[in-house]
Amino acid sequence: MAVLADLRWRLQTDDTDDIDNGAKAVFVADFAAAPVNRDPLTTHFVAECDGAVAGAMTVRKVEKIPAPGRLCAFWGYLTNCYVLPQNRGGGVGAALLDFVTAWARAEALELLTVWPSDRAYPFYERASFARHADPLVLKLTGD
Repeated sequence: MAVLADLRWRLQTDDTDDIDNGAKAVFVADFAAAPVNRDPLTTHFVAECDGAVAGAMTVRKVEKIPAPGRLCAFWGYLTNCYVLPQNRGGGVGAALLDFVTAWARAEALELLTVWPSDRAYPFYERASFARHADPLVLKLTGD
């Protein structure tokens, strides 16, 4: 779990070299203890290069409200998508996304949704993700 926490830290800090090691250590411990990491609806995926973790993606299954003819269905929230800078541009992210997409199909998820950064839109569009009209969003916090 510490490796996933490190990747999440890097994602959230945009790979900055200005690291508060104390804050990072607290985050790593908090990340490992987070209930979402023990929830069976959350699945973490990692990519390796030469035996070392090179990137990660997480899918959170979201259960849909039952409807006539469809009592149980899920969609997937794709998040925590990150590849180490030295592994970018070599197909690691694409291979990881292909694996996650195949897994989502096998799990019979209705769709995968992701809120990418501006620079990541082309990556997802190459994988056949399409832009749709934004949902209505009510921000409840300043984050």
